[in-house]
Amino acid sequence: MMSVSSLCHISTIFFITASINFGTGVKINKLQVPEVIKHGAPVILDCDFTLDDTEEDLVVKWYFNKNKTLVYQWIPALKPQGLGILKDRLNLEYAASVDANSVHRALHILKAVPDLSGDYTCSVSTLQSEDIRTKSMLVFVPEKELLLRRLEAEEGLMRVQCLADGVFPRPVMSLHSQEREIEGTEVTARLRGQLYEVSATATLPALKDPEEFSCELRIPQANYTVRRETVFYPVIQINP
Repeated sequence: MMSVSSLCHISTIFFITASINFGTGVKINKLQVPEVIKHGAPVILDCDFTLDDTEEDLVVKWYFNKNKTLVYQWIPALKPQGLGILKDRLNLEYAASVDANSVHRALHILKAVPDLSGDYTCSVSTLQSEDIRTKSMLVFVPEKELLLRRLEAEEGLMRVQCLADGVFPRPVMSLHSQEREIEGTEVTARLRGQLYEVSATATLPALKDPEEFSCELRIPQANYTVRRETVFYPVIQINP
């Protein structure tokens, strides 16, 4: 038969073990990264986390894209660092919390630009535990201009072209007519710096009557669509 002191000793061991097993360590509660942000706007990426009082040597890191390039690091009591693609692009004084252990947990990007589109991974670690979360952000740039025009073509034919410049990411472009299906449209895209120039061109039989054409540019990831319509008229041939 066990003595009272033995039972107390077992109870104490059980209590300590239970405390260790049910500790949460480091836990990221919410990773806030906007799916789409417009070019030129400031943006905050927040990594809200909690940790036990027993955790030691806290380090907050942010990584960019699938190759996990380190772009930000903060250790409490030290100044945060912007690294790699985010060097000189962050407000390092931004405070996401009044808690000394999480005040600099977030990224405050001063100006969103296309090359900052990608996957962002927040890593919160201590000597005892670590938690990691990843989300994607797209920096969307609407077109500078969208043109719908008629180009020169061989006799008996006409060429219709839609042209967009200064857009990101690469859009989906299509030509339409109220009178007929347009088939065989040639779509080309060229990357100029960080932005795309895109055109859609179709060769059709020459017009006999006025006809309304339209061009549609879509960026599905940003839920963005814009259209341009115009009416083209038959070309009157003047015989010498």
